[in-house]
Amino acid sequence: MPARVVLTLLLLAGVTTWAGAQADVLSLRVGEPTRPVSDMAITGFNVGTAMPVVLYLDEWAAIDLRSVRYPPGNDADDRPLTADSMDAFALTWHLLGEPDVHLVANFFEGPDHAASVARHLRSLGMTPRWWAIGNEPDLYPRNRMDPSWTPEVYCEQARAMRAALEAELGPVTITGPAVSGSRPSAMDYLREVLGRCGDVFDVVTWHVYPTDGTRSDEGALATSRQIAEEIRTVREWVADPEVNPLGHDRDVEFGITEFGLSWRTTTFRHLEDMVAALWLADALGQMATEGVDLGQYFALQAMGGHGLIDRSGWVRHTYHVYAMLNGFGGAARRVEGGDHRLAAYATSDDEALRVLLVNRSTDALEVAIEADGLADVLHVVTLDDAIFDADLAPRRSTVSADERVLVPPRSVVVLTNQR
Repeated sequence: MPARVVLTLLLLAGVTTWAGAQADVLSLRVGEPTRPVSDMAITGFNVGTAMPVVLYLDEWAAIDLRSVRYPPGNDADDRPLTADSMDAFALTWHLLGEPDVHLVANFFEGPDHAASVARHLRSLGMTPRWWAIGNEPDLYPRNRMDPSWTPEVYCEQARAMRAALEAELGPVTITGPAVSGSRPSAMDYLREVLGRCGDVFDVVTWHVYPTDGTRSDEGALATSRQIAEEIRTVREWVADPEVNPLGHDRDVEFGITEFGLSWRTTTFRHLEDMVAALWLADALGQMATEGVDLGQYFALQAMGGHGLIDRSGWVRHTYHVYAMLNGFGGAARRVEGGDHRLAAYATSDDEALRVLLVNRSTDALEVAIEADGLADVLHVVTLDDAIFDADLAPRRSTVSADERVLVPPRSVVVLTNQR
């Protein structure tokens, strides 16, 4: 058994700004593995053909992009997939390195159209790994002014579309119902769908958009706890024969296939700033360690306030969160200690132990980490507003295991200890 090493880690990037500041000391203990981290948990994005991805191929390569969902958002139901649109998507797909595809079948076009889409994609050399049945069906009655689109009707259509896809392709992986960020109505809809057709879905999916961009920074950041709470709730529902009578005994996965701090596309606040980055880092930490199988952020690029890079090429804070978490996988590790100001998550594999720290508070925090068998050198990457304004990128440092670290206010820090 390797000797136990107790570390108090000093983030050198914060020394200049915070030297002399009184920092509260928090202690964290990284414990045993809890569950595997899905390769698809925090490596997916909603992608559209209007995104100029060709201009930023090096940036996309740096974030370990493994899956794409297309069409993104309401485009999936507002615009039927045509041969031209699929051809255009295939070019984007090739440019991104041919990641696994989550194809959203247009709900209103029906089963025959879904089968024709499958045939055309096959002619392009593309076989989607997942097929979604519609997008945010809980909003159909309101957005389309047609109250007939009930969970019962959704389930009827979902069964028919699954049958059509299976007739064309053989076994398929169906996702749904991809309910919206409206709370509590969307989760009520999801629960009712489970009661009527839980056996249709191989991956149960929902979306998370807790704000419209108008809350205080503190209030917006506090919503991140919704991620883990809903993962646990949906997992319980799926396994409950009273809630999910037709599918409770199936081996089902879970996916958050759109998420972001704010749903309001035209409002950039809390989508392209440090608050958005803090919320995103906290959300990704929960998705990785709570057992989400498929996570797909909204969006990869240039959809109003949404996206990691805007149309002008401005690389946003949120992009750097994904780059910092490249490799955050393997097995989730239990983390104990700390307090409400600091979210902490850990993973490990044969190469390294990685710890994600998200300081949501306006306090400087000194963090002591205890773990077994740590090597002598620790790699530190940190991002806060001051660093972003100075460098337009996170700041990197290497410290020895006996040094101490100050985690700045409102910062994201990733620590890596190589095996």
